[in-house]
Amino acid sequence: MNAEDCLSLLRTRRSVRRFRAEPVSRALVERLIEHAAWAPSAGNRQDWSFVVVTNEELKRALAADVRQAWAAIIAANRDSGGIEEIERYVAYFSAFSEAPVLIAVACREPDEFQTQLLGSAAAATVGSAASACMAAQNLMLAAQALKLGSCCYTAALAARTELEARLGLRRGHRLVCLLAVGVPDEAPPPPPRKPLAEIASFIA
Repeated sequence: MNAEDCLSLLRTRRSVRRFRAEPVSRALVERLIEHAAWAPSAGNRQDWSFVVVTNEELKRALAADVRQAWAAIIAANRDSGGIEEIERYVAYFSAFSEAPVLIAVACREPDEFQTQLLGSAAAATVGSAASACMAAQNLMLAAQALKLGSCCYTAALAARTELEARLGLRRGHRLVCLLAVGVPDEAPPPPPRKPLAEIASFIA
């Protein structure tokens, strides 16, 4: 792969939410995770972990947790402005259950010494969550290269406590995002991107 092929991969990755009813082999999922693990990580600690879910009952239970959490949020904020906008999108927050493979990406929480040393800045300074996010991006790019679709879900973290319990995360790890993976059944058009002048500043 030359430089232009690599850059094209970055530009053509799409968030896919509709998948074919085709299984994804364990060998292929393992290959995705192996490439995720080549992401940069703070201190090269590789403080990430992955839980792969293909069990349909568990995926449905996770989705139900997310729907229940958002129903409670909406009910508690019914009189707040903008809640109608959330209601238009809330069905998408649990759509991960339709994917053949669900990969939960987690990171290690700061330990007691780090928390004592850094206080509220511990999580950001230690960098475990940022590292896990980079691993998730690696995984999605690997999926794109292997003709698979993927989508990252973070709104599901409204039910983080319930999801972590069902997923049985490693001790001391927190859920960062959910990745839906499968053979795509859609080809989303490229979404608009903000111009460089709007998102970047240069200090010489």
